[in-house]
Amino acid sequence: MKNLRILVPTDLSERSNNAFRIAAEFAKSAKATVTPLYALTKTRYDGVDAEERAMADLENIVDNYLDKKSIDNLIVSNLKPVDAVVDNGKEFDLIIMSSHGKNGFNRLLLGSVTEKVIRLSHTPVLVVKDHENLFPMEKILLTTDFSDNAKKSYPLVLELAKLTNASVHMLFAIVYSATEPATHLEAFVRTKEKQFRADVEEYFSEISDRVTFEAPLTKKSAHEFLAIHVDEHRYNLIVMSTLGHTGLDYLRMGSTTSNVIRHADTNVLITNPMSKINWNK
Repeated sequence: MKNLRILVPTDLSERSNNAFRIAAEFAKSAKATVTPLYALTKTRYDGVDAEERAMADLENIVDNYLDKKSIDNLIVSNLKPVDAVVDNGKEFDLIIMSSHGKNGFNRLLLGSVTEKVIRLSHTPVLVVKDHENLFPMEKILLTTDFSDNAKKSYPLVLELAKLTNASVHMLFAIVYSATEPATHLEAFVRTKEKQFRADVEEYFSEISDRVTFEAPLTKKSAHEFLAIHVDEHRYNLIVMSTLGHTGLDYLRMGSTTSNVIRHADTNVLITNPMSKINWNK
C-alpha cells in the first residue's frame, strides 16, 4: 500500500474531533499523512483576523491528537463545509469524518454535512464511530451485490487486509418473502456462492486463506439483517459501495447503506464507484 494522504474535516467540536483519533491510528499503521480541514463559519469567527484565529484553534486541537510528523498541512477554508470537504478531498486518498459532529449525521438528518459529503465525494469516506477502534484491524465485513459498483471497493479491501493481516468476510443478504418456493431460494443461494468463489479467485487470490463468504436467507430488511450480523460478530470495519455518482441514491431514508451507517456501532468505509483512486500506487 502506498503512503496514503488523508483529509480530516472538523467543526472543532469534541465529537467531530474523534476522527483525528482514527486518523492517528492510520498514520501509524499505514504511514499516512494527515491534513486537518476546518470550514470557516461566521457564527464562530468574524473580523479581519477570523482565519488566523481559526487556524490557531485548529492547530491547538490537532496537537492533542496527531504526531506533528504525520501532519502534511492544515487547511482553513472559506467555502461552505460540504464544498470545502468535497473540493479539497479530490486531492486525497481517504476522507475520515466523525458520524456525530455538530453538523454531522445527527441520526442522518437530510442536509447534514457528513451525508452530503458521502453523496458527492468521489474519494472514499471513512465514517468513524465514538470509541470504536479501527486498529489493530482484525475483521473486515465487505458487503456486495456483485455489481460493478460494489466491486470497485474490492481493491481497497485487499490493500487493507494485506496491510493489517485482517480477515475478510464477504456478505450478500438474500431478502425473501414467505411465498417464494424453497427450491428457487436454494438455487439462488448456490448461484451467489458460485459468484463469491469467482470473486475471491479474481480479486482476493493473494489472501484467499483469510476470505470467507456467505449468502444468508432473511425475511428482515437488508439493513436490519446487517445490523444484527454486525452486533454478533464485532467487525472493526464495514466496507460498502454507494450506488453511483449521486451516491447512496440521494440517501433515501430506508436505503441499506444509509441505515447501516446510522445504526451500526462500527466504523464504515464508503466507496464511490466513480473514484479512480488506487491505494496500491
